[in-house]
Amino acid sequence: MPNHSHRAVCAVLVIAVFLSFLPSSAQAAYRPVYSVVLTIGSPSMVVNEFTFPVDPGDSRVTPVVDPAWDSALVPVRCIVEQTGGDVTWAGTTKTVTVSLAGRRVEMTVGSPRARVDGRQVWIDSDHRVVPTISCGRTMAPARFVAESLGGMALWRASDRTITLTLPKQMISVMDMCGHTVTVPRRVIRIATVSSVATQLVFAIAAQDRLVVATFGPSVKGKAMGLIYPRMKDVPSAGDQNAANIETLLAARPDVVLTEDGAAFDRMIAAGLPAYAFSAEKQGELADAIKRLGSLTGHVAEAGSTVALLSAKMSGIREAVDTVPDSMLPRVYMAGSGILKTFGGDFFQTLMVRAAGGVSVSEQLSGGKIDVSPEQILVWNPDVIILTSYTRDSVQDVLNNPKLQNVAAIREKRVYLMPKYVVSWDMPVPESFLGTMWLAKKLHPDIMRFDMAEEIRRFYRQVYDFTVPEADVDVLAS
Repeated sequence: MPNHSHRAVCAVLVIAVFLSFLPSSAQAAYRPVYSVVLTIGSPSMVVNEFTFPVDPGDSRVTPVVDPAWDSALVPVRCIVEQTGGDVTWAGTTKTVTVSLAGRRVEMTVGSPRARVDGRQVWIDSDHRVVPTISCGRTMAPARFVAESLGGMALWRASDRTITLTLPKQMISVMDMCGHTVTVPRRVIRIATVSSVATQLVFAIAAQDRLVVATFGPSVKGKAMGLIYPRMKDVPSAGDQNAANIETLLAARPDVVLTEDGAAFDRMIAAGLPAYAFSAEKQGELADAIKRLGSLTGHVAEAGSTVALLSAKMSGIREAVDTVPDSMLPRVYMAGSGILKTFGGDFFQTLMVRAAGGVSVSEQLSGGKIDVSPEQILVWNPDVIILTSYTRDSVQDVLNNPKLQNVAAIREKRVYLMPKYVVSWDMPVPESFLGTMWLAKKLHPDIMRFDMAEEIRRFYRQVYDFTVPEADVDVLAS
């Protein structure tokens, strides 16, 4: 490759076709292609500005310059699979077949000819140039690999780097809201325009891939700053109702994680790969984690998180099943104030049910429901739970003269649900801690787990963070 740096390349038209479908404001910013930068002799490569091992299984595998031909050779499988393509190997004929974005290339080790979309071509004008095997990996000329797959290759002699620009292998998937979305098969750059979506990214250990993220004002506190110092450097693009399209386009995301909202159609119209999810209904939170793991290639991490959370919920369910229905405590969960609550179609009601309680407002629908003191007296809950964002304090509620005949007030069973990153009643991974905490409050005699240890374990596994012991003591109280 070093002595072929002035050859024409054929990918400019391919890239131009991609860009022509985007609005004019996006054309200069959004590049729906992969950029792969390799350095001769280095076991690392940079793909769309993120660093990966060239070969995760063998650090000896690196790009090389063949001294006989003065051409750069790169490991075919590593590059093509990293960009979402397919690679197959026929050992009997020593033929490698690669497919990417509708192109198909067949190369045989030791042969100067290859087949590109069925046509036989020379790999190089120097007919000595052939694919080889090194460290058990097929190595092929970098320029030929890129151009035959509809891309381009540039060589920079000053630092011996090869930059490959390749089209993305796109696939169609259905998101959790029923939209069919076209996304890259290999997702690297992740954007979120939902604070819930951002927390789900942490649950699959993909937070280092965030190029745009919505944390929400309540999340940008001490805990998130300690867990994710990079937060201050990641731009925000608003939320699912008012997303900044230009910010998203400039970040060149492979997927935009969002909730269904007013901005969804605008993102799709701009050519952005917007993927909507829902986590409010029974089972949706675990499903969302698994789906995002599959979408981003973090399947094992997502599975590990879901396994942890499922095991804890199973333990609570087994304990609650020993309690007769007539003995389940009646629970009132307050929203932004003591006279605001949640209906049966909201996530908070699912939490109460999972923790072994009966929500007194479950026959209602919607959230932020206004209720009167008289209605709370009629419901007569055994336990009152204040969310972390409830304006009224525990003492305010206990001293409220209009609620003195409520059972929860008489028995002083009014509790403030903790918050660390997010309020524990929200449809995010931390809600599993909220359910455990709530179960402990509702059934202190049968819930045998150590809440402090569960908190330590959860944040270590889901956020890769050790919670300071002073914070553990407050959260577990």
